Amino acid sequence: MAPFVLPERTTSAVEHAWAGLGAPGTWWTGSERLAIVEAIRAAEPLPIGTPVPDLRSLPAKPDPVLSPVVTEVARRVAVDAGRIDAAWAAAAIEALGPGRYTELVALAVTTVPIDLLCRLLGADPPPLPAAEGGEPSRIVPPGVADGEAFVPWVVEGWMGPNVARALSYVPADNAVRMRLVQAMYADEAQFARLVWEERALCRPQVELLAARTSAINECFY
Repeated sequence: MAPFVLPERTTSAVEHAWAGLGAPGTWWTGSERLAIVEAIRAAEPLPIGTPVPDLRSLPAKPDPVLSPVVTEVARRVAVDAGRIDAAWAAAAIEALGPGRYTELVALAVTTVPIDLLCRLLGADPPPLPAAEGGEPSRIVPPGVADGEAFVPWVVEGWMGPNVARALSYVPADNAVRMRLVQAMYADEAQFARLVWEERALCRPQVELLAARTSAINECFY
């Protein structure tokens, strides 16, 4: 059987996302970003009965690239997000800072879907790119403020859905994430139409899969 061929827009979005993993971000260096992705890929749920680590009790010193507290935050976001609540998020943000926490989440929601897509297609997940030199920009985007989310997000002049601005504290990574969303799910024009005739799955089938996946992942959104 011939291998499944992805649409060009999906391939392009995946390649674009992957190429940027090793570049300096807004709050993490390229080496740190790759180490976070490796921690996300290696994350596993805690065995039943194992107490959840208190973030405030974990060392904050890098060992050697990431600190134990960053590694635990990456683990929780990657494989145990259903138990993230306001108190835990506040502790994580206090430990990392809002920018580094938001960028870590952005790396998780970018890489996990790509790895899963590869496995579903029977392909090996792509190797990580090389780390690029340089420092993070550490630029807080204009128009962000605390709101109804755990992290600051754009509030001035925002007219779109909340899910599209969830990680707007790190605009570059948020744009990468949304490009993947539009390629793997639907862009604005498709989302506004209730009937999809140009795709292998119809709109109700896609939404059923999305709803079931959200339920399994205990997504409260």
